[in-house]
Amino acid sequence: MRLLTFLFLAAIGLCPVRAQAQSAAPTPARAQAYTLFRPVPRDSLRELRPDRPGFSESPFTVDAGHFQLESDLFRLLNHREPGHRERDFFFNHALLKLGLSQRTDLGVEVDSYSWEKEWTDQQPPERRRGFGDLTLRLKHTLIGEEGKPAALGIIGTLRLPVGHTVGTSAAEYGLIVPFAYDFSKKLNTQLQLRSDLLAEPDGRHFLMLTPSTAIDYEFSPFLSTFAELAGQWDVRQAAWQASLNLGPQLHFGDNLILDCGTHLALTKEASQEYFLGFSFRI
Repeated sequence: MRLLTFLFLAAIGLCPVRAQAQSAAPTPARAQAYTLFRPVPRDSLRELRPDRPGFSESPFTVDAGHFQLESDLFRLLNHREPGHRERDFFFNHALLKLGLSQRTDLGVEVDSYSWEKEWTDQQPPERRRGFGDLTLRLKHTLIGEEGKPAALGIIGTLRLPVGHTVGTSAAEYGLIVPFAYDFSKKLNTQLQLRSDLLAEPDGRHFLMLTPSTAIDYEFSPFLSTFAELAGQWDVRQAAWQASLNLGPQLHFGDNLILDCGTHLALTKEASQEYFLGFSFRI
């Protein structure tokens, strides 16, 4: 009887200790309280899921209180039509993102430097170069938590015409709805619908719809690859463009990903692209 009494009292004494130890561990409920001014601890960061390198973006946001930099170090676009050609070089077109909460982040996209060339068979080349426009982005995860297979997000964009020689002629607006589903830790698929109100030189706007679907596969903790089918429907010209986008991604730890690849034109209206970039989280 004395032994049972001792064990009972010992169990009561250990309960507060166990409760304190359990409350110290991060839980999904506590994670919702993280904000810009109460950052997520570095040992509790979620998997790095950038919005690059393809058209399809991630429905997940940057962890609260952390920065993420995603950049096209270099991108080459070649576009050819009968009697007309275009060639564009983009250097360090960067997206900086800041986690406001575990479901919302704020992004600023900077078109650092562009070099554009356009020519026809009858006229000499026209060249434009310089710093481009600025785009503000706000992303919110509607559905999705770490460890759950499905996630749905929404992204609003506002492109400001701050470039002088390159860029748009008026403000442009966009709405992106990305969806992702993890079949396993190695295999992930993404579906996305994007709509943009793009500006013409005279200031009028037209609608561009960009649906896309992508598959990511992880061969090892260091190497993964993506394949994406993307289309663009220009409502103004009733013209359809399509491309197949491919490339590897190299994972250097939990906070750095290097990527490269190509966009293969499937229709004559689409551009051929080659790119090199990275994603880095602080």
